[in-house]
Amino acid sequence: MNTTQVTIDGDLLDTSAQDANTFKGFGYLSCNNSSRLLLDYKWEQPESYQQILAILFGGQHPLMSMVKLELGDDANTSSGTEPATKRSADEPANVLRGAGYQLIADAKKLNPRLKTSLLRWGEPGYLRPLWAPVKSTDPDHNVPEAAYEPMYQLYKQTIVAAYQQFGYLFDYVDPDRNETKHPMYRWIKWFADRLHNDTDFPAGFPVARYHRIKLIAADQNYETEFGDTMLKDRELLERVTAVGYHYNTDDGTHNQYKRLADDHQHEVWYSEGIAPMTFGKYRVRASSGDGIGGKQSGLDVANRLIKGYVNSRRTFYIFQPAVSAYYPGVNYSHKELITASHPWSGYFEVDNVGLQIMKHFTDFAQTGWHESNPWRYLPSACDSQIGGTENLDSHTDAPSYLTLVAPDKQDFSTILVNDSASPRRYTLALVNLPAVGKPVTVWESRGPEPGQVYDSGLKQQRETLTATAGKLTILVQPHSIVTATTLDLSNDTEVVYARQTAPAANTLLDVTDSQDIFYQDDFGYAADYHTTRGGTPRYTTDQGGAFEVEQRHGQGVLRQQITEAQRALDWEYSYAPNLTLGDDRWSNYTVVVSVKFDDTTQQNSATGNYFGIGLYQVTDVKGRLESAPYVFKVATDGSCQLVKNDRIVALGYVDGLNLAQIHQLSFGISGNRLAAGIDGQTVLTFVDTDNPHYSGRVKLGTGYYHTEITQIVVKKNDVADGVQYQRIDDLDERITYRGDWQHVCGLGNTIWNRTLSTGTAGQKTQVAFDFTGTGFALYGRQVAASRLTVKVDGHLLVPNFEPQQAADKVENAVFLGLSAVKHHVTTAVTAGTYTLDAVGFYR
Repeated sequence: MNTTQVTIDGDLLDTSAQDANTFKGFGYLSCNNSSRLLLDYKWEQPESYQQILAILFGGQHPLMSMVKLELGDDANTSSGTEPATKRSADEPANVLRGAGYQLIADAKKLNPRLKTSLLRWGEPGYLRPLWAPVKSTDPDHNVPEAAYEPMYQLYKQTIVAAYQQFGYLFDYVDPDRNETKHPMYRWIKWFADRLHNDTDFPAGFPVARYHRIKLIAADQNYETEFGDTMLKDRELLERVTAVGYHYNTDDGTHNQYKRLADDHQHEVWYSEGIAPMTFGKYRVRASSGDGIGGKQSGLDVANRLIKGYVNSRRTFYIFQPAVSAYYPGVNYSHKELITASHPWSGYFEVDNVGLQIMKHFTDFAQTGWHESNPWRYLPSACDSQIGGTENLDSHTDAPSYLTLVAPDKQDFSTILVNDSASPRRYTLALVNLPAVGKPVTVWESRGPEPGQVYDSGLKQQRETLTATAGKLTILVQPHSIVTATTLDLSNDTEVVYARQTAPAANTLLDVTDSQDIFYQDDFGYAADYHTTRGGTPRYTTDQGGAFEVEQRHGQGVLRQQITEAQRALDWEYSYAPNLTLGDDRWSNYTVVVSVKFDDTTQQNSATGNYFGIGLYQVTDVKGRLESAPYVFKVATDGSCQLVKNDRIVALGYVDGLNLAQIHQLSFGISGNRLAAGIDGQTVLTFVDTDNPHYSGRVKLGTGYYHTEITQIVVKKNDVADGVQYQRIDDLDERITYRGDWQHVCGLGNTIWNRTLSTGTAGQKTQVAFDFTGTGFALYGRQVAASRLTVKVDGHLLVPNFEPQQAADKVENAVFLGLSAVKHHVTTAVTAGTYTLDAVGFYR
């Protein structure tokens, strides 16, 4: 058996390095729309909202010690649009827009010591002309110094507004662009001097505290040259307190970040990293046999934390994101500790496996910055020889461990990770430690034994040891994490494992007691929402532009705020204004939207001023209206299009479209028949006979105009065919398999939970499940033709069924018309290879 010797020598603990070696726990990155729906949880389902915050920020052992916030620019920064706090130089900063600033205020109520950080991922439109050279290869010299003060004022006025609105002051600021490839050294130094010497503030503002705000830079992605420059440039070294970079555990070729920490006592952060991809409850069913481990699992993230410290002195790991409070299907979805995408019901899902793996660190040490007396890393008792720099999925049987020690050396905790198929033994030698005589409790998390529930092996007290001649021997099982600690936490209810679940069921977004309507909104709450949430509407997530509720002539409207002149300087790219709304289980519905076109703003061509309705959206990687498979667009010149999968399938024209009036646009689907209309008149129809879609959310989109929506209604069609009320993943414990199946996790973000099950035809290749309802659907892209035999309650339903060639996350088979009772379904793969992504149930 592999054995590793570890010496924990208290005399080697450095308590004078300030925050260069303090254990800071984890950070929560709220950016690119990722926290948006939490605002709806807060206002619609406060019990669920408070529970989510308590899981992450509450108690004596808070997991999260910082919220890092994106300074939005009204453009898509990968998973959605974060609203700008300022849209002109003269507009007062509005920190009520979006969710981020309120999230910090609410989290601070649970943990007043919570730190905060601010950076930008692009530039609002009013700064675009001055800052356009930031996208050049030499922005440090190409961006004119005249651009500095307006950008500084965006940061400053936002920070001041957050203090005036919520009472907190940001602790860290990154003046540079997120994931820049070319850091702006002159600008960073200018910003630091301006920040630390500014005296123009409102009465009562804590100016001295503002001057103490620290700089974090340069938030690069993989690149490490900023550390080299820090070591060479004394002025930069003096002005920048913390340095961070993303998705790379290793140091640069000159060990520059280690030197910054060890020689200059600078903080080094893993300032953006993944949360586990694919919940652990699904991973334990994977064919790989990796249990709770594997590529991009919780154990992988734990290894990144360890290797990031060992190789480059990263003392802080920030999740992007910790909570995915956007609709799944956007870019980078299905990577999170908590999924919160059902604010109407208050339902959310916790990756209990990933959460507990992270708590193996934070539950067994005091986290924070030096003023709160946190535990320190002991470098001589930390090591990682795992292979890889981002995904640590090679040489996983090598040593991986981290030791944290209390400043008074009375306690220590060592975290040991083994994401391999072979056990590893560690011998801990305790030297010069007052804690040497204390019992050491071993806490373990690993996958379940056969027949046990997925979380039966999480955070269990495995044994209590006493050092013999100052030595302890600890066995780390395959695909597990172990914490050996002198802390006695056996009766601490925050530490002892308890499964975290939502206080609400995952119910459909459906108007109560209505047989005709899924959802409707006339924005009658405009006045209240303007003062409490900056106009952020209910249940929508912007993917481009900015849609906000306002009052117009005494009536609430949803107005698109961004014109072409106000269009942001994108971080990477973004598309025309559009939003996503609703429940991805909706099917057979008609969207009716009352719209007032902008007939004042003059720009682009006539067809650039349009309104569009999209049906059945489930994926939206690029943040486009046309991410919905079916789209109806009406331009102000009267031209109309019906689009399927980016291909125009029908064209029409409406004479005399009066732009001074409100028009009622409708677009609906029943089965495979689509119809679009204007003001009660049908203008386009289409029958989809080529791999049709069956369910999904609504998308609405406009050009860069101040288009106004006065009402949205989502009407039900063909309710007799049933409504899908539940969808479960292919690796849900309620689904059973026999025969030749391969179950894979950690796949792309266009697949439900990044999992797929693939069955090859054979006499015993079957999948079975129970449900109560009138029908069921099977999801999954079919890369090859296959045949199925489907039985319900032992009776043959379909003898030789060929699934359609569906897209990812789309139904490949739908079976309706069953009696509304409990059923047992068995599906056999009789020919070819069949792929299953999820199963949906109808009532």
